[in-house]
Parts: sequence; C-alpha cells; structure tokens
Amino acid sequence: MKLTTENFGEVVLLTSPALVGATESIGFKTDVFESKNGTEARIPLKDKARQTLSFSSIALKHELAQNFNVQWGGIRKNWAVPLSQESQFVGDVISETVVIDEQEVEQTSVLCRTDIFSFYDGCLALLKNDTEQVLVEVQAVESDRLLLTNPININNAKLYPVRVCFINGDISRQISNLHAQSSITFIVIDEPEVVESIPDQFLENDLHKFCLMLDGSSLEATISQNQNIIDNEVGVIYQGTDWGFARYNKQYRTILRGPEQLYAYRQFLFRRRGKYRPFWLPTYEANMRCKSTGFISSVLLIESDQYKQLADQRKHIAIKSNSAWTAHTITASALVSGSTVQVTISPALNKNADSIGLISYLGLHRLDADSVDLNYQGASLVEVSVPILEIGV
Repeated sequence: MKLTTENFGEVVLLTSPALVGATESIGFKTDVFESKNGTEARIPLKDKARQTLSFSSIALKHELAQNFNVQWGGIRKNWAVPLSQESQFVGDVISETVVIDEQEVEQTSVLCRTDIFSFYDGCLALLKNDTEQVLVEVQAVESDRLLLTNPININNAKLYPVRVCFINGDISRQISNLHAQSSITFIVIDEPEVVESIPDQFLENDLHKFCLMLDGSSLEATISQNQNIIDNEVGVIYQGTDWGFARYNKQYRTILRGPEQLYAYRQFLFRRRGKYRPFWLPTYEANMRCKSTGFISSVLLIESDQYKQLADQRKHIAIKSNSAWTAHTITASALVSGSTVQVTISPALNKNADSIGLISYLGLHRLDADSVDLNYQGASLVEVSVPILEIGV
C-alpha cells in the first residue's frame, strides 16, 4: 500500500505481519586502540545507532497478487514498517473539536504510554483493528498521549510505532500455490535517540549489578592473555606476555519480558554505545572466602587462596550482604598467617560477617561487540546475548 506523508513523502506501508523469530540489530562503531601492555583507549565514531530490522512475513492465497506487486515495485522505495513488538491497545480513537487561537479545529489525541515506546514529534504511527488500518502522522508527543496531524476515527484500535526504512539487499521469497513467505532486512532511516539511563557510579564509571544467565547449568567464560612464544625448533621454548594482566571474557545473556524491560535494555545499549563506555561488574563468583567474625568495618580477613601470590593486582571487590551488592577498593593487603590474608577496604562495609553471602572480584568491563541483536521470540519475550570483556581490575 503506497501512501503519501507530509514529513517523509511517499512510503510503502508494510501490511504483512512479521512472523515469530524477528531480529532487531542496534549497532554503533568504535575504534579500539590497544597499547603493548594491554591497556586500551576507545573512540566512538558514530553519534547515532544503526538500527536494522530482519524478519519474515507471510501472504496467503488471496493476498499473493498484491504482495508480489508491492514488493516488486517497492523494493527500492522507502517503507513504513510498524513495530509489532511495541504495540499497545488504545481502544476508540475519536477526533474532537477544540478551540486554538479562538478558532475551532478538529484534533485527534491518542491516550497511550509514550515513555517506553519509540515515538517522537513528527514520526509515523499505525492505528489498526480487525478490519482497517490507518497510517497517521504524529504532530506532538505528550506525557500520556499523541496529538495527530489529521482527524482520525477508529474503534477498538491497537497503536504501533512506525519506522521509515529502506530494504537492504534483496527480498527472498518462498512461494507455493497457497502462500508466499518473504524474508526482508530493513535499515531504519528515522531511528530516534533513546534517553540514556545513568546507573550508580563507582570510581567515575558506571556500576552495574545485572545478573548473568547460565547457559544450561553453567556459564562459559574465558581467561585470556597475550602470549609471545620463542621457539627456534631446537633447544628450550620460551614464552612470555606483554599484557599487565589477564582478561576475562563471558557472555551477557538475558531474557527481556515485556516493553518495560525492553526499553530499559535499549537505554543500557545507548549508554554503552557499543564498545565505547566501560562499566564495573562483579564476577558473581566466590573469589574470596571470608574468615572474619562479628562486626566488619574496613578490615576483612579472608582465606589466602593464593591471593597474595598470584592475584594481588586485583584491587576491587563487590560484596553481597543481606542480598545487596556494595563496591569496594582494596587499599592494603597483608599475609598475616599461612592461610589468612588481611585486606583493608574503602568504603567500609559496616556489617556483620554472618550477613556476607558472596565476595566477588569487581572488574571494569565493556561490551565486546558494537552491534547487538535482539531476538523476538513471541509472547513479549526477547532474547539477547552479547559478549562482555573485562579490561581493568
């Protein structure tokens, strides 16, 4: 269906519903400069994200002719693509007569949530019920409603944000006498900026406490460090490293349930901007075993566990006590016996030892990918997995 809009000119409205298994990619671009000792500097190269929508849709027998004509004639035109994952029921939408500057005008407002959905002034939206669908232009976005440019009347409607896109590459079709299934990848032209959410801060960087989901019964992680091997194929083989410390790599996998969690994750991605902005995150492993008893202020006794010999470089820890995480810096440590290390932490814990459930190392991480895929599983579930890399201890 080809329509003419005020802000975007002619667009082809995508009317075929997306099948389960759609993917949305949000991508940034970062230059990473790594020093010989393993430290790095990063420069963001893009201010806005590149959003890509990939999904399949199906047309049944009576829709085959229109489906082919629209795709054949519109493959290199701009498309209006409804975001089905962000739909909301808004009921009856009725235009009203209001007085503006002492003149009566017809105005339509749609009562809806605008805080977690992709609306902006001048964008497109779709109002749809069982029998009709209307592409509308949004004049203004308010806290609890959209003001539309033209009068609209539709009953029992759902509201969809709409993105203006073009097709990337070709359209793949699987056809039979009864149906045609198309696979299309769209690149979004009018991606709105998502307002970043700024979490708690620790040592001038974001502090996150999100959980890492297991893959089955475990979480796969990798300890890596630059390795230089000298092998002349005769005699002794030598090896060494230029990096000051090893890096810890794992997957941040999560399941998002509902539009609130999806929007919060988008805020996280736009805050990170791909590989650019680092964040503190606990390892969620039992990296230290507490031996203290009674009230703990700033001095903590732990099992030695080779900490002083091999892990003394790690100066930041996260302590889970009474189900809450706190972040601390180790300002001093000393071996006080063969099996006990005394560590001094800042800020002080000021809690009883029996409230401590877990002591983990706290590492400075970044995303290890500039592009993140959001996989829509249906029933308002979105699965996301992105590698994270520890770059500082």
